[in-house]
Amino acid sequence: GVSMELALDLMLAAVLLGLPMLLFSWALFLRLFQSGDLGRDLNRKMLNAELKKYGKKASKNKQSKSRFFYDKWMWFGGGFYGLAGLWTFAVIEIQQLIAFVLDFPGLGSLIENGLISFFVSFVLNQLGNLLQGLIWFSWWPAESILIWIGVAYLCYWIGVELARRQIAMRVLWQRRQKPEAAGD
Repeated sequence: GVSMELALDLMLAAVLLGLPMLLFSWALFLRLFQSGDLGRDLNRKMLNAELKKYGKKASKNKQSKSRFFYDKWMWFGGGFYGLAGLWTFAVIEIQQLIAFVLDFPGLGSLIENGLISFFVSFVLNQLGNLLQGLIWFSWWPAESILIWIGVAYLCYWIGVELARRQIAMRVLWQRRQKPEAAGD
């Protein structure tokens, strides 16, 4: 019934969108906190405001290629929305690349209408993918868009809070693997 569809939607949202949001927000914010670019003691509202300032400062101060992922995240808006958009864009691009490689039409087919036509088609496809990334919530196969947004938002903030507390994923895994000591 309906409850089974929603439960399946919740699980799908957690795996396809929630878990990546948690992992990427943890990794991004862990680096931002450790570098001192963001303070660990900021509340969520102040953290978002400082993140916007960081994005503006970073866009003016182009550094090395190591900032590629941060720059793309900020281009999509930074914060929760930017990370969800960037992840969606990455998934679309990866899916299209795999489909292209697996169903390669041949070089002749690609340029049969000319190189300019091929280039224009490529650029339009990229713009379409960027647009899909920007309206990420409409791209995912959701029965309930609210569930997908809620799961993504919750997982994003869990990742941020794990980073704030400097909790490494290996620590969580080790805690899960250790049996409880007697008398604890």
